Amino acid sequence: MEERKMIVDGIRLDGRKKDELRPMKIEVGILNRADGSCYIECGDNKVVVAVYGPRELHPRHLQQPTKAMLRCRYNMASFSVEERKRPGPDRRSIEISKVSREALEPVVLVE
Repeated sequence: MEERKMIVDGIRLDGRKKDELRPMKIEVGILNRADGSCYIECGDNKVVVAVYGPRELHPRHLQQPTKAMLRCRYNMASFSVEERKRPGPDRRSIEISKVSREALEPVVLVE
């Protein structure tokens, strides 16, 4: 197997220096129905994030009177990979949603 060097003479394959970031673009308030939203581009990665809530929790037996529940849903566009992805959540999307929620819970004010 051929070894590919990611950095040659201090320059990355895409022409950036070791200490240079990819070009970034951020827009806020892109979705009218969301309570908060943004669009983020970093290199070829494009992300849309939306916040809805707080809202009443259903099913009601999961509600806690003094604390909100954080829910995260990761979804990758079906056209974003070479092998077309079936729409809807797959095992990978469910796992990334769970890991994202666990990473955000300590820093999001839910009380």
